[in-house]
Amino acid sequence: MDILVLGPLEVRRDGRPAPVRRGRPRRLLLSLLLRRGDPVPQETLIDQLWQDAPPVDADNALHVLVSYLRRTIAGAELRIDRAPTGYRLVVDPDRVDAYRFEDLVRRAASAEDDPAGRLSAASQALALWRGPALAEAAEDAFAEAAIARLDELRVQAEELRIEAVLDLGRHDEALPDLARLVREHPFRERLHAQAALALYRAGRQAEALAALDRARSALVEELGLDPGPRLQELERRILRQDPELDAVPPPSTPAPAAAPSPAAPAPANPDAPGVPVALTPLVGRGEQVAAVREALGAHRLLTLAGPGGAGKTRLAAEAVRPPDPERSVWWADLGAVPPGSGVEAAVAAAVGTGLASADDAVAELRRWIGDRAAVLVLDTVEHVVDAAGRLAVALVAGCPGLRVLATGRRPLGVPGELVRPVSGLPVPGPEETALPVIEASPAVRLFRDRAAAVRPGFVLDRANAADVATVCRLVDGLPLAIELAAGHAAALSPRTIAGLLEDRLRLLGDGGRPRGRHAGLRAAIDWSYGLLSGDEARFLDRLSVFAGTFPLEAGVGVAGPGLSTDGLQLLLSLVRQSLVSVAGEDHFRLLDTVRAYATDRLSSDPGEAQDAADRHARWYAGFAEDADQYIRGAEQAGWLAGLRDARADLRAAMRHCLHGPRPQPALGARLVCSLSWFWSHEGSFAEARTWIAAARDAGPHDPRTDAWLHLAAGMHAESVGDLRVAERECTQAAAGFAATGDVRGEARSLLHLGTAAWALGRLDEAAAAQDRSVGLFRSARHDGGVGLALVLRARTALDQEDPGLARELLLEARYVLRRVGDPHLVGLCLDQHARTCLADGAVEEAAPLAREGLAVFESVGYPEGVTASLQTLGEVHLALGQPATATTPLLRAIRTALDLGHTAAVAEGLELLAEATLPTDAAGAAALLGHADTLRADGRLPRRELQQRRVDRWAPRLRRELGDRHPALVRGRSEATEDLLDRVGSTAAAARPGREPGHGSGPGDG
Repeated sequence: MDILVLGPLEVRRDGRPAPVRRGRPRRLLLSLLLRRGDPVPQETLIDQLWQDAPPVDADNALHVLVSYLRRTIAGAELRIDRAPTGYRLVVDPDRVDAYRFEDLVRRAASAEDDPAGRLSAASQALALWRGPALAEAAEDAFAEAAIARLDELRVQAEELRIEAVLDLGRHDEALPDLARLVREHPFRERLHAQAALALYRAGRQAEALAALDRARSALVEELGLDPGPRLQELERRILRQDPELDAVPPPSTPAPAAAPSPAAPAPANPDAPGVPVALTPLVGRGEQVAAVREALGAHRLLTLAGPGGAGKTRLAAEAVRPPDPERSVWWADLGAVPPGSGVEAAVAAAVGTGLASADDAVAELRRWIGDRAAVLVLDTVEHVVDAAGRLAVALVAGCPGLRVLATGRRPLGVPGELVRPVSGLPVPGPEETALPVIEASPAVRLFRDRAAAVRPGFVLDRANAADVATVCRLVDGLPLAIELAAGHAAALSPRTIAGLLEDRLRLLGDGGRPRGRHAGLRAAIDWSYGLLSGDEARFLDRLSVFAGTFPLEAGVGVAGPGLSTDGLQLLLSLVRQSLVSVAGEDHFRLLDTVRAYATDRLSSDPGEAQDAADRHARWYAGFAEDADQYIRGAEQAGWLAGLRDARADLRAAMRHCLHGPRPQPALGARLVCSLSWFWSHEGSFAEARTWIAAARDAGPHDPRTDAWLHLAAGMHAESVGDLRVAERECTQAAAGFAATGDVRGEARSLLHLGTAAWALGRLDEAAAAQDRSVGLFRSARHDGGVGLALVLRARTALDQEDPGLARELLLEARYVLRRVGDPHLVGLCLDQHARTCLADGAVEEAAPLAREGLAVFESVGYPEGVTASLQTLGEVHLALGQPATATTPLLRAIRTALDLGHTAAVAEGLELLAEATLPTDAAGAAALLGHADTLRADGRLPRRELQQRRVDRWAPRLRRELGDRHPALVRGRSEATEDLLDRVGSTAAAARPGREPGHGSGPGDG
């Protein structure tokens, strides 16, 4: 077993990764590791992991985490022991990269007379780094000293490596790294001395002296200190050209290779909600699966309707599961959507987009889906049947390649709907007693299979067949009820199960009236509850507050406090009894019918229900804060997937805190602020604005929370082009953070304030805000913030017509961001680098950068970045003299910006598309320009100077050909954007029978 902490945490068993869940499990492992085998008291671990908000039963919550880690990393070389004073991690130091790194640095420092050995040891030490040390604990006080120590040793290793390279006479090789290191560490005199010596040995005496002068200025102006004796002596020796400074002759034998530079992180695919994967085979539904597939092939709107527990969801999943490369499958679970709102947002999440505006949700979804061949599954629609029906009809009408499959207890009741009833499995009649006949029943086979799973060796025979058949008849053949009944076969015989069920049905029969279609299922659930212990029943009731799937520690933390039995034991017991379903690795869920029954029971005790919902909200607030802390790093893909999976519970927690009977505005505001970046990444601007407004209305809040809400509002206003609102909100946020001493918050606010100023064309203000942001992020040791601020500062420098500065800033940003490991930020850097190359005339260099940036944005599911990279690709084609080819990425860019509600990006895209259209369709170009002018006027979005200059290069030709008041220009000002794009796109396609001369595999291909 190996533990790697010089970068994102990795645990490897025999060279292969052993996955450890994100969040507290990883931080627990790091906390134990940093004590180097010494025990950590339980109270200390609780304080470190939960800080000021420990769970009610903190000891049990910690026990759950330790148990999980033991299962995950169990081995002879790596284990967690319980000592009298706490927990301790037992590990061989040679299996921890940080310990090996420290040993290598010591070896390099001791090799004074062996530059080749020193270079080898230092290079090996640096090669162990994959990103920031202890990244998962970067915000934790328990890791601060260790992180600072490792960072200092890393710089020392760089200094030792450079010193060895210089001692070996390879000064030219050292110069590029020294330029970077001096920028990153401007107060380290040893690096300045090495840089000056390398320049001198390269025959650049004047530059060496200038480098020493810059070092002196940095020390005097920033720290008020004069350079030390070493720098002063080096300057005197350079001035007199001391022969002893000359380079030593290079060795005849090859030296060890230098440490490889960090590679860009491999992009990860975003996790959209997928088709549920069952853990057990589907029994008795083969013909129905085939029938549903056939019906879905012939009809575009199909509903599977039937009672709860009939297996509608499972049938739908099997029907759409076979892989079809020609057709996408999107699964929208509406079970957690509250009645009255939220259907469109759930569908948007399923198809992989966000909603910019709740008022125009249907149009946004239709634009996003377009004419793609796909099946959209609307699962569990009965409580939102009207909204789901309206949306299904609108999407089917507007998306010719889309088919909709709905499941619910009743049909949608809309035109064009085909309804397929789903009832229980066929059961043997009372008169059918022969074993072969009973055994052929799908319902009986399901009972047999599930009973054998909990009671190995269970077989259907002549002695029990009639009793099993009775059980299946009593529950109407409903699969869920059969599974619940069979779950008790470990302790009860089929005859006893049948007798108890019959008694329960008589109790539910209400005076002998005919029982309804749900009576069998309700009897099975009611009877199953009756077999639970008191703690098990209360635990299950409390689990009903979860709206979707939940991780093990959440279930135990929310439902377990105050019970005498261990929460983990209770959860596993309910799984064995089929009352809780396994929904993935260490994740669980309640089936809708069980949740509804448990919710009814929980609501009978309002105090208990409120307490459970409070614990649920606190747990998800902690989860959202952990995600916000770590999502902008190498673990981004995993945190994004976790947040997407938890959407339903995050919304339920915010509703409880901000709209519940006993509001908790501070907790609700914490949730909203923590989710702000995630909503921005997903393009869910409408949802963000709704919750930000709700959090503000629930105030007043403390000054720091107010500052975060201002920042959240400003960030989302900026994203949709409401720049003056963004400017006002970010200014207030920066002031609030400065007053509370929150350096990172102030830096983020200044970053967004700079973006608003840049978009409004006030470049000097933008540069000043961005420079201040870079400095604050550096002082807070926040590499991700430094990298992003450098990218945005480079964009401003480019608009200030200083491409040299832009390239220098981007060079530093790429290095910093690769160290951070955030693919989203790497994509931003790539796109800005491509734009800088375009401004410099290096079009061939820009093309691959733009393609790479687009691939990164698509892989992480960042639509705002996709829009930017597509526009850059369009500009590349225009620069290459391929205007017709430019229309494809530009049209897609504009449509993506429309989905986001990003008016500024739409306007810029329309102007670029007009430029591309002009050679073949002057009237179309005029309409596009007129429409862009209207959008800018309505949104008060003036063109930046470079944008205006670009339009001025081709607009005079348009006006010469058509005049200032040509009907096309006037029509474009009032035409709908979608209609305009459709017409221009059709015209461009008709006018482009082939590619432009000389166009091969261009950057927009594919």
